[in-house]
Amino acid sequence: AEKQKFCCVCGDSKEVGENHLFTCKGHGCDVIVHRACYGIVSVPTGLWFCRKCESQERAARVRCELCPKKEGALKRTDSGGWAHVICALYIPEATFGNNRTMEPIITSKLPKEKFAKPCYICEEAGLETQATHGACMGCHKSNCRMAFHVTCGQKERLLCEEADPRDPNNLVYCGYCHNHYKKMVRQKKKQQNVRKQSSSGPAGPVSAATSFPHLTQAAASLPHLPQAAASLPHLPQAAASLP
Repeated sequence: AEKQKFCCVCGDSKEVGENHLFTCKGHGCDVIVHRACYGIVSVPTGLWFCRKCESQERAARVRCELCPKKEGALKRTDSGGWAHVICALYIPEATFGNNRTMEPIITSKLPKEKFAKPCYICEEAGLETQATHGACMGCHKSNCRMAFHVTCGQKERLLCEEADPRDPNNLVYCGYCHNHYKKMVRQKKKQQNVRKQSSSGPAGPVSAATSFPHLTQAAASLPHLPQAAASLPHLPQAAASLP
């Protein structure tokens, strides 16, 4: 049987509507992405290559500006380097020059303090050199000073999506340190138990461990994916904005 494929941006294996999974055919590359998660506007007729393999740049020179990881779904940055799509998603100050194609990733406007905090996950693993490379996201819990690389958080399953308190139709991509993630999950379970008893109540945060998000911003800006966006319940904003 064929091995199940998972998108290296959202972690999901589902293909809904036109939001197909694409596997890079570059030598030794294991990048698998959804069309909406990587900003693939034109569907290739033949083999598909990720931007890194398409560039044919020497592998030794390719490294994410925002984390120490070299593999994964990378895009060019505005400085000519590389950054992961998921790193740009979870670091609010990082943006996409074109939301439709999700490139280049704008990293030049990131505040210097983003690069000053070491990744506590790398430090706990004894990887002090890697800990200081790139920019870290902070724990979403108020007053928590823990910071970590997005890809380290992804590996540890600490990333999640929550409803935007300023706009209930929008999602906030965030993450928690190990301690506050466990507390958040316990709180969510309590809320679910209360809702079961009362059969009503607001939804709590959705954990990456149970339902990792697709890219709301990308799907909302891809008019060629109306079927996919409209059929993904975790993309309310995208579904509402596409005819």
